[in-house]
Amino acid sequence: MPRVTQLAPFSLNPGRTAELRPKDRDLNLVKGHLHMLKDLMTFEDVAVEFTWWEWGQLDAAQKDLYREGLSFGGCPQHFSTLETKGQSLGLKYDLLHSLPSGFPVSKPHVICQLEKGEEPCMMEREVSTGAHPGHLWSRHLYLNTFPTASILAWKTIPSTGHLPSPGTRNNCHFTSLTRALQTQCCISSPSNLMGQQYRSYSFFTKLTADELWKGALAESGAGARKGRGKRTKKKRRKDLNRGQIIGEGRRGFLWPGLNVPLMKDGTVQTITQRSKEEQEKVEQEMIQQREEWDRKRKMKVKRERGWSGNSWGGISLGPPDPGPNGETYDDFDTRILEVRSVFNMTAKEGRKKSVRVLVAVGNGRGVAGFAIGKATERIDAFRKAKNRAVQYLHYIERYEDHTIYHDISLRFKRTHIKMKKQPRGYGLHCHRAIITMCRLIGIKDMYAKVSGSINMLNLTRGLFHGLSRQETHQQLADKKSLHVVEFREECGPLPIVVASPHGALRKDPEPEEDVPDIKLDWEDVKAAQGMKRSVWSGLKRAAT
Repeated sequence: MPRVTQLAPFSLNPGRTAELRPKDRDLNLVKGHLHMLKDLMTFEDVAVEFTWWEWGQLDAAQKDLYREGLSFGGCPQHFSTLETKGQSLGLKYDLLHSLPSGFPVSKPHVICQLEKGEEPCMMEREVSTGAHPGHLWSRHLYLNTFPTASILAWKTIPSTGHLPSPGTRNNCHFTSLTRALQTQCCISSPSNLMGQQYRSYSFFTKLTADELWKGALAESGAGARKGRGKRTKKKRRKDLNRGQIIGEGRRGFLWPGLNVPLMKDGTVQTITQRSKEEQEKVEQEMIQQREEWDRKRKMKVKRERGWSGNSWGGISLGPPDPGPNGETYDDFDTRILEVRSVFNMTAKEGRKKSVRVLVAVGNGRGVAGFAIGKATERIDAFRKAKNRAVQYLHYIERYEDHTIYHDISLRFKRTHIKMKKQPRGYGLHCHRAIITMCRLIGIKDMYAKVSGSINMLNLTRGLFHGLSRQETHQQLADKKSLHVVEFREECGPLPIVVASPHGALRKDPEPEEDVPDIKLDWEDVKAAQGMKRSVWSGLKRAAT
């Protein structure tokens, strides 16, 4: 027989009432009240909710009888007719007589209503919390997963209520009906019946891990970007997926092919479960492994020192990334010249921050270049600038691979640079940015003085502009059609020919002007005439 799982709300006829009072302890009086209630009930009030499988177990005649019973409207004179037809079809309709008088389906709730003097009616969608003893599983399926044309509710919530023994005070008049429901209204469910998998939908399942971490770490606050207020120690995000193994869980099940090998000793392993001690040991090892990962991540690797301790200038970024055609730049090195934060006010995003990076690349053999990279993140700006600089390379001529061919004096915008050729062993006596770029080019001995504006971009562009336009000795010899000689201190008055013209040699020498037009630097003049004094010369020192 089908199991009564839920009663519809009791519908009394208008103008007629019935009430069970807790003080009515007489059995005959209570039976009289129950008989009156049965006359007032409609048959729809005791409608049995079948499950999909239970409805399929009935034959066509039983289904017609159920529909016919619901269509009668619950008139009492039809009960005997339905009972006779039901017995011939294998249905015990004496249960239908007892349902209006006992109301045992949600017994704990109904008894509470009777004790309070309320009407024993179940509200719509009210569900009892138990099932008969021996029913070990429950299921919760939804109407929207099945055809809506079905006249049966596809929701089964078995009652697991506690049924007290006969003779107790709170259910002395309902014991027989309770036992009848247990014995006659239960259909055993098939062991192979499976419910639909159900996954809860919540706030945490709608967002990605990055979005959840962003909210937890508060990385997007305006105050944090502008450095306002006291900032606590910065939290670090953790990759919770790291170390996870498919098949591992809190229960410690061992699934062949997932967290244990599929085959062992030539046989397929079966699904087993770890003991409680082994599972605790596995979880402890996972916790220790994660702590070790966090400890390694917190360890800071000391980067190469640049121009100063807290400056990005002079730090190496390594060689540029390989090109799209497979070309590599392993012999090149990249050095940072400047890192600046740039802000752009936009109507849509407001004050938008980005990072601008100026880098220089070179191989130390006369090939070098520079470029600018911009990005929201500093690392992305480094990568862009490094890969862009290798696309704009210059070839710088060097005299004997250690210095420039001649002295150079240039002015780029408001930056004035003066470079002098120096012998071997002199070194680089220059601005720190010029020293970095000269090492990338391959210049080892040079003197340079920067005056005026020290804008890093103008300084870099001016240096490459001057070095790429220097005139070599061979070019000078071809231009003058004369030999180019060099006088060295160790050779005395003996000239050393460093270049000869490719064409005909000119017979007349180069005319010498009476007053050479040489632009002098006032600092050099003062130093040559002994007028330059140290800034510390007038310092008064205490007597020792």
